[in-house]
Amino acid sequence: MTRRTTVSSLKVFLLFSILMIIFSYNVTASENDFTISDSNTWSVEYLDGNTLEKTDNDSASDGDFVDMKIQVLNSNLSSENSSWSFSFGYGGQWYGGHSGLLDGGASTTDVEISFGPVSEGYILCKLEVDGTQEVEILEMRVGPNPVNFSSAGSEEIVIIGQPVHVGDELTASILVHNKGSNSDAVRLELTKEDGTTLVNGDFISISPGSSREVSANFIPLLSGSLVIDWRVSSLSGGIDTSLNGTSNIEVRESQEINIELEEMIWNFQDGLNLDVSISLSSGLNRSIDVQVLMKSGNEYTDYQKFSLEMNPGIRNINLNLGQPEGSRLKVIVSPNDWLPLNGDGEMIVELIPPLVTPSIIISEISPSPISVGDSFSIDYILENTGTSETSPGLLRIVDVAQPPLIFTEISIPSISAGGTYSGSIDFSLWEYSQTTNVEFIWTMEDISVKNQTSVLVDSGSSASFSLPFSIYAAIYGALSGLAIVMTCLVIYRVLSQRTPSTDSTLFRGNFLNITPRDGAKGSKKEVSCPSCSQRLNIPIDHFGPVKCPACSMQFTQKNLSSDETSDKEETEKSENEVTVSEPEASSLTDLLACPQCEQTLRVALDKRPVRSRCPACRVEFVAKIG
Repeated sequence: MTRRTTVSSLKVFLLFSILMIIFSYNVTASENDFTISDSNTWSVEYLDGNTLEKTDNDSASDGDFVDMKIQVLNSNLSSENSSWSFSFGYGGQWYGGHSGLLDGGASTTDVEISFGPVSEGYILCKLEVDGTQEVEILEMRVGPNPVNFSSAGSEEIVIIGQPVHVGDELTASILVHNKGSNSDAVRLELTKEDGTTLVNGDFISISPGSSREVSANFIPLLSGSLVIDWRVSSLSGGIDTSLNGTSNIEVRESQEINIELEEMIWNFQDGLNLDVSISLSSGLNRSIDVQVLMKSGNEYTDYQKFSLEMNPGIRNINLNLGQPEGSRLKVIVSPNDWLPLNGDGEMIVELIPPLVTPSIIISEISPSPISVGDSFSIDYILENTGTSETSPGLLRIVDVAQPPLIFTEISIPSISAGGTYSGSIDFSLWEYSQTTNVEFIWTMEDISVKNQTSVLVDSGSSASFSLPFSIYAAIYGALSGLAIVMTCLVIYRVLSQRTPSTDSTLFRGNFLNITPRDGAKGSKKEVSCPSCSQRLNIPIDHFGPVKCPACSMQFTQKNLSSDETSDKEETEKSENEVTVSEPEASSLTDLLACPQCEQTLRVALDKRPVRSRCPACRVEFVAKIG
């Protein structure tokens, strides 16, 4: 009995297992057989809530009814029948009540659904095959009724300012039309992909029948892909469902700016010059500000500032800064209304003022020693060991013992830093009998350097030319004598302007027989200074060195030949004879006529002969009796 009961239980278990396998196979087949078409292919029509007529609109409006036709496909015509169910929801709530049968022997089944009226907002429509995981959802937006605002052109926003880098400002805009009967204001709202607000534009008032641009400005702060959800909103509603959407913007990395020093030149002629290069990475053209700061003490102060328009790449500029007084220089390149990746470009330069270090090297005197009348030369080298080139200057060679005496002057060009300039000074017919110190003076603007050497004279060859007195005392005596002579000449000229008195015995008797030139005749001769053309009186028999008291120039007076001396004496004699002859006037009364202008003059007979002067024409003559 027990064995029979066990066998019966086993049979029941096996039968149950077979039925379960068969049932599971049928269910699985059913789940895989029916497929709902994609929600984008659903046929949707909108009916006016009042007239129940088709509106032919692309979207539903508040109060409209919705008709849907959804196709369900069957891949297994031998499958069991199934069922479908439809629901819609908004505000977190789902509403159903729509269901139907799916024929397992038909390849397609059209599911038709009608519902409404719908309210303004977003509605989710869901169709599912019962007992399976097959579900399809359609999102539908319901607009206001009536619709006051719609797109006046493209239904997508326009992004102005692309390509865009981090920190650049963008403008999103769309053209909106008011087809309502009242004026109203709308604005463009932008939100990020995560739902946070990016920016809300200003409200723009639009008159009935008019269209205006509605925009919003924003600045992306991160590089990469930026997804923006946008919509046009109004406080009064009436916005068409087409006035919303999504835009994708690619934001590039910020551009970089850098500045580097290429070359620095600082000299006294041109001042401080900096050649710098400014680089801008690839992207847009940018405006930059260049600021030059000078450090004096512990603080930087503004020295120069200007703006530049930069293209991507490298731009070289020159900064002429004159002769600044500072220890350090800073150049800052900053963006003008844009955001660089690496911040401002900055460069610091340590300032080393130009230095001119001139020197004179006197190499040799050839030949040495010399004798009076010899010719020789002095070689020299001008050297600049400083950091800047010299200014053009003048090299003057002078006698140290007699500073006014300048042998020669030479113009010297600019000498570069570390450069040299060499030359040779030639001396001919040396006139000094003693060793002479010669000084070289190199003058450049405010800089002057000196060096000297000694010209050695052979004492044996120059002993006969040594003077028994001090040359300086002789010069001072000559100058004093010249001053006395000039004073006497001035007094004489003043007195000679007066008509001589006929009572004076100075002009009577033997005075007329004195010829002043006869006393000097043959004792002096007149020569001209070759430097300043000053006329000098020297002994007629003197030859050799002569020094001009006016310019201190020394020159040599050569000995004249006997023929030249004879001609000279004849010339002087002829000049003296002409000079001695004077005009005469005579009469038998106290009155006589001037021999020059025939002016009647009174000269007493008892005082004649006498030298007189006409007060009218100022001629001097001898008044005689006859």
